Order: sequence, then C-alpha cells, then structure tokens
Amino acid sequence: MVNKFLITCLMVLMNASPAYAEYDVNDLNKLFTDKKQRAQIDADRAGDYSGSEVHKATQVKVSGYMKRSSGKSVVWVNGANTLDSTRVGGVTVNTQLINNNNKVPVKIDGRTVYVRPGESWSEASGSVKDNY
Repeated sequence: MVNKFLITCLMVLMNASPAYAEYDVNDLNKLFTDKKQRAQIDADRAGDYSGSEVHKATQVKVSGYMKRSSGKSVVWVNGANTLDSTRVGGVTVNTQLINNNNKVPVKIDGRTVYVRPGESWSEASGSVKDNY
C-alpha cells in the first residue's frame, strides 16, 4: 500500500517537471510591449528618460473662449488656456481665426479641426461631438 502511494507521488512529480522548465529571465520583462515602449519603460526606471517628447493629443475639448475687441483672445482647450502660448498640450490654437460661427481652429498633427466651445474632437472617431 505504501509502495503504491510512493509510486503515485513519484509519477506526479515526474509529470510536473515540464512546468518548471527553464526560461529566459530577460524575456519576462518584455511582455505586452513593443521595442520602443520597452526602451521607454526601461529608461524611465533607470531615470534616463528625458521626457522631452511632446505628448500627442488624442482628444481636444474646447471649453470656451473670450474674444477681445482689442488685445489677445483666449481659448480654453483641454483644461488649459492660451494666455501664455498658442500651443497647449500638443495642440496649436489660432485665436486670430475664430470665425462668426464661433468655431475655434485647432491644429493637431498638421491637420486643422474646427471646434466650437462645448464640443470635443476625438482622433479615434475623427468627428466633433457635443460635450453636454
């Protein structure tokens, strides 16, 4: 009886050995990323990443604008304003070209999109939608 039990345990252990097969530890840190993402993650961990790349906007939300009769107009895009610069988080806003339809020209990756206050543009859908 004891011999049958020992033989059974031995067979279970022998069949389980492929589960403990050798693996390359370096492959484990490359799961679910491409080479560029992996390099950025490794650089971030090492503290070597400069962070100088501009974050591309995938969605543009225009909250409002103030058109002044004299002086600089201000547009609120993605929660930030254009008081200091016409470039806000990877998006360029041309405050001089706000037309009578209240559409704000927003330039993203060389492409100009016209968005009214209260609307948002999504790169995924490529369309302008109401926020409300």
